[in-house]
Amino acid sequence: MKDNYRWLAPVYTPLSRMVFGNQLHEANTCFLSNIPNKKVLILGGGDGWDYRGFQDNLTGKFVELSPSMLSKAEKNLKDSKLHFVIGPFDFKEKYDVILLPFVLDTFNDQDLEIFFSKVKDSLNSGGKVILADFFPSQNWRQELMIKTIISGFRMLAGHVRQDLPDYEYFFRSIGMEKVEEKIWKKGWIKAQIWK
Repeated sequence: MKDNYRWLAPVYTPLSRMVFGNQLHEANTCFLSNIPNKKVLILGGGDGWDYRGFQDNLTGKFVELSPSMLSKAEKNLKDSKLHFVIGPFDFKEKYDVILLPFVLDTFNDQDLEIFFSKVKDSLNSGGKVILADFFPSQNWRQELMIKTIISGFRMLAGHVRQDLPDYEYFFRSIGMEKVEEKIWKKGWIKAQIWK
């Protein structure tokens, strides 16, 4: 499998911290205190660094398309009870919680339609999805930053999108409802729980 993140893996977390401080980490983890004894699916969790403080409570599967990122995640989360999987997302099992950490902007809208139908089918009764991602920009600086980020990932990692998806449209299209939300940077970065 081609590793589009091979060059990004060593610098991904340090670069993220340099640009955004602790805000992306906070968005990725702000709802994780509610997941002990839950079977989780982490899709596109990168190097896993953000989840280190929660690994005692992580049971389930960690799926990553990049072998370089997955290798780092296995080291960073070595004390978790996660099963680490390389390759396309597999929705054959049921989960209590699905984590989507800054990953949906790697899909085009057609693929998101398929993806979301599988997400719904992969949740146990009462299950929830935790989304952390960028949302529409609130000012010209954020607009410039997100265009730079998207262009960089298109060039370095082969992402197909040129804009941010309408996440809420896709969640509502599968009958899910937003039950909680936290925001950073006046709503440019959000973490949401959907049920």
